[in-house]
This record gives sequence, structure tokens and C-alpha cells, in this order.
Amino acid sequence: MFRFIFDIRAGLQPAAILLAAQLNPAFASTPLTAEDQPATPLPIPRGALIDPDADEMPALTASEPDALVFDPGLAALGRAAASSGAHLRARTPIPVDIIRKGFAGRQTMTSAERDRSVGFKLGQGIFSLSTTLSDPASIGATRNAELRWRLAQPAGSGKGFIWGLATGGGSALYGNPEQIGEALIGYRQELFPHLTLTSQLTMGGTYVFAPGDGLHTAMTPEMKLSVDLAKLADLPWQTSFDVTLARKVPLVASDFETRGRAMLSLKYRWE
Repeated sequence: MFRFIFDIRAGLQPAAILLAAQLNPAFASTPLTAEDQPATPLPIPRGALIDPDADEMPALTASEPDALVFDPGLAALGRAAASSGAHLRARTPIPVDIIRKGFAGRQTMTSAERDRSVGFKLGQGIFSLSTTLSDPASIGATRNAELRWRLAQPAGSGKGFIWGLATGGGSALYGNPEQIGEALIGYRQELFPHLTLTSQLTMGGTYVFAPGDGLHTAMTPEMKLSVDLAKLADLPWQTSFDVTLARKVPLVASDFETRGRAMLSLKYRWE
């Protein structure tokens, strides 16, 4: 059966060019450069897109056109999108931290046995997920594997009043699942140029889903002194020195704990 299909799009572009040339003689007399010429759609026969070496040849239905229209202008759009790097910026990298505890840098015969654990942690900001394999040093203890998650609103890095909230939980292969919650309020002030003091109070609680166990809560006041050595000494990389002192005060079924920490941090970014 013979069918005639009239495609109005095939005649619109030449007609528009002729009409513009009649209305504007300067446009007709001025030759178009390669950049100014509009991209003309090219018809590609559908048979040219079929692989002759394929085992099965697709059957063409009567409703499918005999040719596909290829627009060369789409290639320029694709090159512009690739050169802009938008496809790379859309994929945010996920930070990964390696968990490695209990391994001494230098092991001797007289070194005391310590609990060891290895694993990794995904994420550092609002959400994080970690998995750990542990090997206790005590005799008769069983190796264990645990999975933990944490959802938090971190405290701000600016000066003045700061606050933060966090919740999370975990479960172990040979242990009981637990749920945790934490709230933080504090104040950060600059004592001297490049010297910052942070005073904060943390209320934390843990609920263990096990008979005979339950809720554990504690209050922890903390003082942190930070020195920005990069701005102080005009260093080309980010350098800071932090000193932290905290005292854990039990409220329900917890123990007293005092901890202190001094950390020198160096960060360098390659451009």
C-alpha cells in the first residue's frame, strides 16, 4: 500500500530563510559564516543504524518512520555541558574514614594486650554509617562485629551561641541493640586574635534493649582552646592546635570520667 506523508517541518526552514532575505536585502547579500549558519537536521536511514552482524534483525512496523532526524546542534550542547563540569559537581564525594584502634606502632614482648578493632566509617556531617570488627584482649572473649549509624545537626563553626542535636544507634552480632540521643549547647568567643575558647555542655543518654539494662544518662561540661597557627604564622596550609578538657558527670546508671586531649591538625589542599 502506498502512503504519502506530508511533513510540514521540512519546508519551514527554507521558507523562513527566503522570507528573511526578501525583507532584509543586507541579510541576503551577506554570506553566513560557519558559526552563523544554523544546524540543519540530517535524516539518517533507519537501516543504517542496524548492525548487519547481529543474530536477530529488528522488524520495522508500519507506524515507524523510514529515517531518523539527527540535529547537529545537540552535539554542541553536549560538548558545552561536558566542558562546564556540571556532571562532576553533581556527584558529591562521600568521605570515608578508616577505623583502626588498639594497634601499637611498635610491638614488643612486654607490651600489654589491648582490644583491637578495625572498620570504616561513611560520612562525617549530618549522617554517618560505620561498621567495625573487634577482637577483645581478655581471655574467653568472643570476636564481634557491629554496625552503627548517627544522624546529627552539628554545632556551628561561628562565634557566639552554638547548639547541636544528634541521635543514633547500633547493633552487634554478639550484643544488644541500643539507641542514643545527645543535645549540646555552648558559647564560642575569641579571647585574642587567632585564639578561641569554646565552653559547652552536653547531655547524652543511651538506652540498651536488654533485660536488666536500660537507660544510661550523663552530663559532660567541656572546655576547648583552639589556636589558628596558619593565620598566626602565615603558613600556606591550614594548621590548628586544640586542647580539650572534659568531665563526665553521671545522672542515671553511668560512671564518672575525666578526659583530656591535645591535637595538632594539618590540612593542605591541592588545586
